[in-house]
Amino acid sequence: MSLDARRRCAGEPGGRRAGGALAALLALGAACAHGGGGVGSGPTVKLALRSGPGLPVEGTLGGTSADVRLGIEEPRSLISARCPGASAVSGVQVRLPLLQGGWEMLPEVPVSGVSLGGHALPAFRAAVVQEPSCVLWLGLDVLGQSVLDLDLDRGTVSISRTAPEVPASLDQAQVEVSRAPDTDRLLAAAQLSGTAATVLQTLILATGRSTELARFQARLLGAEAVIRAVQLAPGWEACDVPVRTRDDWTQAPTIGALGPEAWGARRVILDLGNARMTLVRPKGAPPPPCRQVEDVSPVAPASNEREPR
Repeated sequence: MSLDARRRCAGEPGGRRAGGALAALLALGAACAHGGGGVGSGPTVKLALRSGPGLPVEGTLGGTSADVRLGIEEPRSLISARCPGASAVSGVQVRLPLLQGGWEMLPEVPVSGVSLGGHALPAFRAAVVQEPSCVLWLGLDVLGQSVLDLDLDRGTVSISRTAPEVPASLDQAQVEVSRAPDTDRLLAAAQLSGTAATVLQTLILATGRSTELARFQARLLGAEAVIRAVQLAPGWEACDVPVRTRDDWTQAPTIGALGPEAWGARRVILDLGNARMTLVRPKGAPPPPCRQVEDVSPVAPASNEREPR
């Protein structure tokens, strides 16, 4: 093992963190475990999911339990001004692309003391946003080239450097995913069915929030409170998805963001480095199709959960 690698394993400064703080943590663990030689699949960080929009995970900030969310829709990590250290004046501003369209200049601060499932992350920087409480969204700058293995039935998300093998006993479907050229956000074409229409539209894949739609398009669909069915692959449907509508959405050609509850599978593997999405379920056990339009419209459950910006 090189001197630089030994320093990183010992927790000393000087190692170059490429590909995101979390990816650097995974690479560091693999190098230390393998003596710095060739790295195979590397270690896996397994996190318990908490209740809330998107993918809130078990995490701490400065040794205190915090609302930490994995936010693949955010090119840069975000931290609310209510979090410890976020209100410090750094004099640094960063220009960020907003999810709904447009750009905004935000203050940027260094963030340290973040731990996920007992694994300490290297220090990173985050843009400061205004929220009523302390929330930290880990964006693509931290997640880097990681692979997320989301299992909603077990209430976990596993983060690793390589995609896991899917057993032959499970059905799987590949979702066509592309990247937004200006932000690197992951995009997918989804068939959306409301009470008034069914359309094929491009949406942003999101894990830091629940599903959102531009209000005008939601009204045309008949989906201002609930989307009747969302389909990312034939035979894989999410039914009666609550939706938050937005008047400020201008991010053409996308019309909104799809949260994990709208992906149509209880297990999903997201390869951020290769822009791949795999839906997984037990073989021969597809869920029943969604209810037809003539059924009684469901009511979206009330929620006090916060959404970023």
